[in-house]
Amino acid sequence: MEASAIGAIAQRLSRVTPFYYGWVIVVIAGLANASRVSSAVEVSSVFVPALTEEYGWSKTVIASGTTIGGIGVMLAGPFVGRILDRYGSRAVVPIGATLTGLGCFVLAGVTVAPMFIVVYAFVRLSGQAFVQFPNQVTVAKWFSRRRGRASALLVGLGATGLITAPVAVTAIIGRYGMGEAWVALGVLAIVLGVVPTLVLGARRPEDLGLLPDGDEAPPEDANGQAPGGVEPDDWTLSEAVRTPTLWWVAISGGLYSLSSTGVGFHQLAYYVEQGISRGTAAAVVSTFAIGLTTGGITWGMLADRVSVRALITLGYALATGLMLALLGADTPPEAFAISFASGLLVGGALSLPTLLCANYFGRGNLGAISGILQMTRGVSLGSGPVVAALIYDFTGGYARAFMTFAVLCAVAFVMMLFARRPVRRLSPAEAVG
Repeated sequence: MEASAIGAIAQRLSRVTPFYYGWVIVVIAGLANASRVSSAVEVSSVFVPALTEEYGWSKTVIASGTTIGGIGVMLAGPFVGRILDRYGSRAVVPIGATLTGLGCFVLAGVTVAPMFIVVYAFVRLSGQAFVQFPNQVTVAKWFSRRRGRASALLVGLGATGLITAPVAVTAIIGRYGMGEAWVALGVLAIVLGVVPTLVLGARRPEDLGLLPDGDEAPPEDANGQAPGGVEPDDWTLSEAVRTPTLWWVAISGGLYSLSSTGVGFHQLAYYVEQGISRGTAAAVVSTFAIGLTTGGITWGMLADRVSVRALITLGYALATGLMLALLGADTPPEAFAISFASGLLVGGALSLPTLLCANYFGRGNLGAISGILQMTRGVSLGSGPVVAALIYDFTGGYARAFMTFAVLCAVAFVMMLFARRPVRRLSPAEAVG
């Protein structure tokens, strides 16, 4: 790809920075992820009690926007993944952040349920499919041996928005109203999500004359050529989708995402119904984000030393018990502890499946292959809140919803036991070479 296409500023900076330019990529990706908090259920959940009180909307109606947005994420996953492999995050993230911000500005004036559902679905799609997902793939492409540490930093930076936004949004709603809160989220999305990636982003290290992790160039081959950007162990999308492993990872991740998102969207309303004040419940949601930050860093660091598959499997097992523990949480100490622990597990689930795909299938077509994960995750991200809302509306409580989620996490745990490293069948040409 031409230097002009990847950004002259990034080209120059990569030559003068005293450290590997991949860490710059991680920082701008983390800022962009922090900017898209309006599309996260942990933040949208803060609006649920206010929307119910002011307009009388049911929880199912409010959660419908998340569901439709999740369907959009599912459909966009393979498409966005192919764009990432070909053009990089600079072609996707600034557009996604801009659309997220504009959607928030529109939500500031929405008072009709159907309009809210459509616009929030748009925000959800933009933030998840065009900001968060591309950044996860991009960071994985820039690193190999230090992929876990880079992912840890990415999750840590991205979670800063989740830590501060619930309390800040609650305060803005209480003092000024929901409209002003949506405007603040829109400004955040555009300021942090557009310019840094547009100016400093690059598709992969090879485009700037670098190698993953900042390693020195390997020796030239017999023809005097250095190895190209596609590694010998890179799988194509068609090869990857024919392996059971990819589907074990994708479907188990989808089941866990459905469960964690269902809880995340309703947690503030649940704790309020349990007798905890709204201000304290908002602080509990922020504690979830602190746990997510801690978990993202911890799981990421472990991923460079321990089997990524083992880490994912352990996370799903712990999530099963945590869903059941949530049933008895009716005091602030219990709520804070469970919320923090939930965040720890989600922090790993955000990045570990992508790292596992990079380890199993290589970097060359990681965007397209991870797009399959995004398909199942998109359905789950949209379904979780509605599943919990429907069960709540029919039963008058969250108990059966949380028990259902515990079962799904247990199934995800079992599925990951089968997700072993696949063996690639070489073509005749590759076998001879």
